[in-house]
Amino acid sequence: MNYLIEVLSCFSKYIIIMLAFTVFAGQALVPVTPAVAAEDEMLALYFDDTAMQETTSRTPKPLSRTPENVTVITAEVIKAMHAHSVAEILSRQAGVMLTFTGHEIIGDGPLYLLGTRRYHVLFLLDGIRLNLTSAAHAIPNFIPVGIIKRIEIIKGPASATWGSSLGGVVNVITKDTGDSTLPTGSLQASYGEANTREISGDLAGGIQKAGYYLFAGNIDSDGLRDDRYSARDSLYGKGRLSFAPQATLTVSGGKSAPSYKTNISSWNQYEEVTNDNIWGAASVDAQLGDRFGLHLELQRYENDFSKEYRVLRTEAGDQQGDLVWNDHPEEKNTMLNGRLSYTGRQFSANLGVENSRSEYVWSYIWAGALTVNAPLKEERRGVYVNATYISGPMSFSAGLRHDHHTLSKDLVSPSLGFTWLLADDTLFRATVSRGFSVPTPTYLAYYNSDLKPEIIWAYQAGIETRRIPGLLCKLAVFHYNVDDAWDFDLANSGRARWKGFEIETRTDEFHGFSLQGNFTYASEDSMYPASAGSSGPSLENDVVYTVNLILNYRHTPTDLNIKLAGNYLWLNEDMGNFASSYDTSDMLCDLTVSKGLDVGALDRAELFVKARNIFNGNQYWDEDYPNPERWVEAGMSLGF
Repeated sequence: MNYLIEVLSCFSKYIIIMLAFTVFAGQALVPVTPAVAAEDEMLALYFDDTAMQETTSRTPKPLSRTPENVTVITAEVIKAMHAHSVAEILSRQAGVMLTFTGHEIIGDGPLYLLGTRRYHVLFLLDGIRLNLTSAAHAIPNFIPVGIIKRIEIIKGPASATWGSSLGGVVNVITKDTGDSTLPTGSLQASYGEANTREISGDLAGGIQKAGYYLFAGNIDSDGLRDDRYSARDSLYGKGRLSFAPQATLTVSGGKSAPSYKTNISSWNQYEEVTNDNIWGAASVDAQLGDRFGLHLELQRYENDFSKEYRVLRTEAGDQQGDLVWNDHPEEKNTMLNGRLSYTGRQFSANLGVENSRSEYVWSYIWAGALTVNAPLKEERRGVYVNATYISGPMSFSAGLRHDHHTLSKDLVSPSLGFTWLLADDTLFRATVSRGFSVPTPTYLAYYNSDLKPEIIWAYQAGIETRRIPGLLCKLAVFHYNVDDAWDFDLANSGRARWKGFEIETRTDEFHGFSLQGNFTYASEDSMYPASAGSSGPSLENDVVYTVNLILNYRHTPTDLNIKLAGNYLWLNEDMGNFASSYDTSDMLCDLTVSKGLDVGALDRAELFVKARNIFNGNQYWDEDYPNPERWVEAGMSLGF
């Protein structure tokens, strides 16, 4: 009852704020004016007016009216990469710094957005939170690429919508159910060196008011370097049922269990990891009249992670394969959320509430003895409101969220942004927002019970233009101020500052050729006073940057496609750059050649050959986890 009163109280405050925003915007609910319609037509000439994203506000919104720094990776881009993991897809994007652990096909890869910490990134799968209670970050290597419809990335704090997400959000959105009685689907298979192989297939269809989507896949490899094997079995399904004139029930769920081995020669050990994941969701969407919509959803995510360290080489008193240490965290998270939305031509708004409960149990084996720690539990509650108003060439967005954590203090996160069509072919964006990163139950229980949330004020601006004929250019700049920053001992001993920029360019196609690239630069200043007793370094102008270059060639008459893609990453000291120990100066380049085939009964068929790391580059963050040298694979995809 107390919680219900608290939620209603928060709702009343935010409803007042929303109404005030509406009045200030100037009779937002009036019909669209001819001037607004003209501006929309102008936007569509130069920017993809059909390009939408839903992560910034939790409802679909045109990218041309989104003030945040957002990247959307479409299904077409993902398909052309012939990637085996989400990490591989993300590594090509502006603002993303991803340090693969060994660059194996499904290995864990620490992900950073614009230089911020790994645990600052909130990872979502259809809105289901994947960040672990044990480590604060997510391990998304269990997500099969075959189920992905698109990936949306918010670079910068999204706490006004999602709560704890100081560095940004990555939201993996899965494919839709089908609607045709005759099923559609696809089959993919590839084979490469070290007996590396993947096979997967999906099927979608529907009948009357019901639809379905099904996926199954397997990855296996004997190890591309140093006997590092890996494997993953995945199953996923989604069902949809329209049970009323304007109401739909959607149920989805999956199970995916990656496992892999890594040799750690300097320790004379190898680690074997299994990462079992089960997730599911049930949601109801109802249209309440012409403008209002209601969304209710129940989500569940379970993670059973086990890492064993065993003897690599026989030495005195040891036998190869003897267990040295076993680390075994288990997590269960249940989430409930609801949202009321209004969508108009000029004005849209969302009012939502969510509740999550997590339970974490940590057990380990050391010196042959099993220890099982007492369960850790936490409950999180959030209430949020956001709104967007369009006025001619400009749009204004505002958001506000209140978060309550049973193990930490309450927090309020506001945000404000706008877009402005400066000219027919030039769009300007700017945002200011407050965000936070909340400590996990494990941080509080095992490291520092007094640890407080990190608080950030973030300022971002960007411009997107087609002023130069045949070229799309995007520039974004950012400045982050973080107080109560966590040092390496997990204490609020200092403050951190990040500043930098990212540039993206893409040319139109010319005689089949096109070029795209991005460059991201981030500088960190982290101050940890010696008087605070911190062991963490104080950093000044510590730089991280990444470059991606992609050359495409397409010969339409023969459906031949060639792609040469290069990725370079320089890590700063805070990310673990041990440049004196090994080489990080090489660009990793992949060459992909694909050829479409005309197979009468099939909608599409394609053969491809992909040569990875063709110049034998070295780029890794730990000398015990070197990336594979050049290796080649070939495959086929069929669609029906």
